[in-house]
Amino acid sequence: MKPSILRRTFLHLPGIGPAKEQRLWDRGLTDWNDIRAGASSVYKDPTKRDDILRLLDESEHALDGRDLRFFYTRVPKLALWRMIPGHHADAAYLDIESTGMGVPPMASSTVIAVYFRGQLYQETDHRAKKQLMEWIDRDCSFYVTYFGESFDLPFLRREFGLTLDAAHIDLCHWLRRLGYKGGLKSVQKQFADIPARDSMDIDGFDAVRLWHLHERGVDGALETLMTYNAEDTVVLEALLAHAFNLEAARHPALDLPKLEAPPPPQLTTRVYRELVQKSVGAGAERARCPWNRTAF
Repeated sequence: MKPSILRRTFLHLPGIGPAKEQRLWDRGLTDWNDIRAGASSVYKDPTKRDDILRLLDESEHALDGRDLRFFYTRVPKLALWRMIPGHHADAAYLDIESTGMGVPPMASSTVIAVYFRGQLYQETDHRAKKQLMEWIDRDCSFYVTYFGESFDLPFLRREFGLTLDAAHIDLCHWLRRLGYKGGLKSVQKQFADIPARDSMDIDGFDAVRLWHLHERGVDGALETLMTYNAEDTVVLEALLAHAFNLEAARHPALDLPKLEAPPPPQLTTRVYRELVQKSVGAGAERARCPWNRTAF
């Protein structure tokens, strides 16, 4: 039986990059126990050897305790996908919408969606949003977002004063490295087996307008916004599986199992199509978006 991919990972050890890691694998040093046994050949300096042995003990302790934050802060970003096997059942898929016009305190979140352990959670109340994020950050193995490293998580940290320091996989940067560029819906369309969403003609600018329409009492605006937000969130699970399987195909020697994403949940909200056609979406008169999602 092959060791788990994290136990085969040496990139968090001093002086080991991808090329050296591959050479060690080729020499038959395929997991942490092999590195321990062959430490004298890997590290000639006794001080470095002691440091590496201590770090391997810490790695064992972190993996046994399912502490992926340990690896998230040490493994290079290009290899963070190795956290997924054995831990993706507790991944938290996250997406937020905001009022626009910058970042907290100038702006605030409107709807937060988290898809966690097969259940979709959405909140619009300030206190409920904070409580949701406190719970998710405590219980999830890692976050999965699309561009959340630059927007969603920094935004929430500022708004609620939370650390939100669980491990994190940003699909935007990962899929871009794998050759899939563009916004979330554009990337989704490049995978034919991912079903089209009801909110395909709604974008982030529309999400801001929908919230303001809701504040003015327009019927269906909030439900349409929540549907858009939900669909942005639940699709992340399928994209994670696709990205992992693409990565596995690039590393055949690792003999990784295929990751299967279950069907997305049936949403309890819907898009109010007449509202979208008249007030938002491609058919509405558009103005330049006055806020910058990357202004952190």
